[in-house]
Amino acid sequence: MPGKSDLSPLTVAFLLSQVGSRSAQMFAELLTPLQFVPAEAGILRLLDRTPGISQQDLAGRLNMHASRLVAIIDALEGRGLVARQTNDRDRRIYCLRLTAAGRESLAAIGRVARAHEEEVCEGLSEAERAQLAGLLRKIVARHGLPPGIHPGYKTLGAKQADAYEQRPRRQKRR
Repeated sequence: MPGKSDLSPLTVAFLLSQVGSRSAQMFAELLTPLQFVPAEAGILRLLDRTPGISQQDLAGRLNMHASRLVAIIDALEGRGLVARQTNDRDRRIYCLRLTAAGRESLAAIGRVARAHEEEVCEGLSEAERAQLAGLLRKIVARHGLPPGIHPGYKTLGAKQADAYEQRPRRQKRR
């Protein structure tokens, strides 16, 4: 049919984009009462899984510019959630660890993430969820995306990183 577009809104790529965008919006909204943004939640999760990782190695895993990561770590440290420790072998390197408050915050983020999962997958059976997750893992692998790392860190821009420096910092817990 002349003039009919081949860009159907029902293609898999479009549907993935649509669901991904909405899912990201929902997660950000759910994190708001906890005073977190998704990038911070992901960093806390990764620090929990890799205690003592250097800032440089963390930036590499996130595929993000190290100088942009510094602002985020500064903000998390200012909130008492992350501690920087000098490396015994190279005092120029900082190792990162979650504090007790950071682990408490991560537990709260985990509760939000589980509620988000339920909301996103509402209406799907357990078998359908498992099938969908398996298919999405295949797509992730095919595109060489690192499991568990959101590709948005790579494009986290200077404006977004600057926003971390502008955010009011809560006082550290004592």
